[in-house]
Amino acid sequence: MSKYKVTIILQGELIQNLHFGPYAKDWWISCPTHNDLTYTLLYPIHLGIKTITTVNQRDFIITVVQNNFEPGSSEAITSIYQQTFSTKTRLDSLLVIGYDDSEICKMLFSDNYFHPYTFKIGNLNVIIFEIGKSNNSDWNYAGKGYQSSFVHNFRKT
Repeated sequence: MSKYKVTIILQGELIQNLHFGPYAKDWWISCPTHNDLTYTLLYPIHLGIKTITTVNQRDFIITVVQNNFEPGSSEAITSIYQQTFSTKTRLDSLLVIGYDDSEICKMLFSDNYFHPYTFKIGNLNVIIFEIGKSNNSDWNYAGKGYQSSFVHNFRKT
């Protein structure tokens, strides 16, 4: 059950070079699952998704945009919340947008042809964001090659 009441107004879209390229890790998140998997299923953060979220009996319309502003969605959402309610409370943007609701996660993935996933190898977090395609039904239409990226925290303290 979601912490906030969230309704999707506009689903947004997947962008090839954002969601299936070297920066894919920034555009996919894990959502709740009841499965005990050795890998983590990822769900897309759609560019242009628009939600209406009720927080403390006030409605907020939130839209995901791509820009070069920092520090990101959590800071933007927290800033507006703090100004509106004169508080220092910090909010998690993914919860406010509804990504803790498994039904919303399923809806956002419903039109995807490929499902990136991530897993750990030692201290590396690996994300597979593209697999080659073929016309071979015996291979489930998979082809040669794949694209992946990894994250490693060097000298993390």
